[in-house]
Amino acid sequence: MEYIVDFKPYENKNINIGQCARVEEAISNNRPISLNDAEEFLRNISYLVRKSINPSMDNFDYKCDTAQAILGHYFNRINCRCAPCSTETAIVSAIDGHSFIVITLNVEGEEKHFLLDPTYIQFFHKDKCQKENYFISPMYPDKILLTPDAGFFIREEDKEPVEFLLKYGYIELTEEYARIYGDSFLNTKTGTSPHTLRYQSMPGGIYINSFIKGKEKLSKSEQELRENNQLLEPFQNQKGEFGR
Repeated sequence: MEYIVDFKPYENKNINIGQCARVEEAISNNRPISLNDAEEFLRNISYLVRKSINPSMDNFDYKCDTAQAILGHYFNRINCRCAPCSTETAIVSAIDGHSFIVITLNVEGEEKHFLLDPTYIQFFHKDKCQKENYFISPMYPDKILLTPDAGFFIREEDKEPVEFLLKYGYIELTEEYARIYGDSFLNTKTGTSPHTLRYQSMPGGIYINSFIKGKEKLSKSEQELRENNQLLEPFQNQKGEFGR
């Protein structure tokens, strides 16, 4: 479970504003969109969020709250159902604290959930994803004080969806993918017995039911994001700044 990815973020420097605006309008009115349109739309959204946080897109450490705020305000503005989540609220306490967001789209007449986490890569630094990062209390040998980061707990058989999430910044929230994502944080829990360091797992459906109820307060206001040039404007209000 020491698998570390070679992160290559998705980039699209020629976003089709008109197409994105059409998809955005359909989302705003809860009209069905195709899965292909949903996928391309979310790839572009994640790309723009990453670029607004760090134009070089090579480091997203401690930027999850900002990413969540950008996404939350954007989806609220286009009338898209979204749930801002915190790992310590949506999964369990005493784990790696992290912010992400889940949205719900009408895809071909079916309600589908998507998890957006453009900064998940921050938990995959090689030096923090080693077994040596476990730290047991010298005074209380039955207590874990520190664990490796979430990336350490990605199993080899689960690497494909994780690579997708790290590349594109989003993934459809199926039960399988919810389990993989949720378990990566669940296993960072501290305070447990070092004699039960077995891989911990919960069913994906439990994670989904929790994630879609997320109601975390966004860390930045629209005004703060605008002042930092990080507010993501609806495509319907743009005039081709990022492409045709």
